Amino acid sequence: MALLTTATACGSGGATTQTADGLTKVAIGSMAANSLSFPYTIAQEQGFFHDAGLEVETVNATSGPQLTAALIGKSTQIAIGTPENAMAAMDQGQSLVAIPPFGRIDMVLVTPESSGITDVKSLQGKQIGVAARGSAAERFARTVLAGNGVDPDSVTYVAVGAGATMEPAVRAGKVDATVGATSTVVTMQDHGIPLRELANPRSGTAGPLGDYGLQTFWTTTRDFQQGQPQVLTGFCTAMNRASAWLADGVNRDAATQSLATFLQIPVASAAKIWDRTHTSWGSGMDATQWTANVDWVLGPGKNLPFDRNVLADCGH
Repeated sequence: MALLTTATACGSGGATTQTADGLTKVAIGSMAANSLSFPYTIAQEQGFFHDAGLEVETVNATSGPQLTAALIGKSTQIAIGTPENAMAAMDQGQSLVAIPPFGRIDMVLVTPESSGITDVKSLQGKQIGVAARGSAAERFARTVLAGNGVDPDSVTYVAVGAGATMEPAVRAGKVDATVGATSTVVTMQDHGIPLRELANPRSGTAGPLGDYGLQTFWTTTRDFQQGQPQVLTGFCTAMNRASAWLADGVNRDAATQSLATFLQIPVASAAKIWDRTHTSWGSGMDATQWTANVDWVLGPGKNLPFDRNVLADCGH
């Protein structure tokens, strides 16, 4: 939490301040150089926040737990959230509310082409790299394996980290397959590692999870929702505009250049990531999808009522 106290007084969790030109300051928890928070960058660059009467002050964190902790601790007023952290906090009684945009699951199960593995069934008895044991990546792998008739416990899961530490493990053959985000997969391919996709939600090869799975959503506290409804509506409106802007193919060149700068990668690599992910964010969410994600993340039987925990119409 000490790392997240850089916000100014506007990060009090409820109170807001005005700029000299009449904009409302809001402290936003985000992730630097992470494609999951890319719509937030677009909303800033395209002036969507300004149009909504807001001046955002970004408080960057490096993980989902930090983001959720900062929101609960009122260092921020709105923050991007990962389902495993935000839903767990809700389940523990924290008054958090999910708001759009909702980001589709961005995980891909891949294997080096040299491995000889051609399908998910061939992974039985193999080693799969995941960011960390018990992580969403491991849960994704287990779900895909079970959906293909493979006992998830027949596989050894190896914690290889993400991005920079995952690539060496794959290159050295320490794992037979790995679960990575689209950006990680593209980077490994650009670095000369030919990969074969075994399961990808966007190509319909990850089963029902590809239809309902969430990677991220934005969060606020119920106090802020009730105390600053106009500010929250402005934020959601700007972010929904950013999602629509990203989904529009006419913006491909501008978005690709922005993503390359944001992730500090070559434009050609950014173009590949955009092509695969630019329709990942949307404002739509219903009770069925929400409940399916709660069951997947927390386990069946957990009660996080949609009407209480989700503000799906925010910004409409």
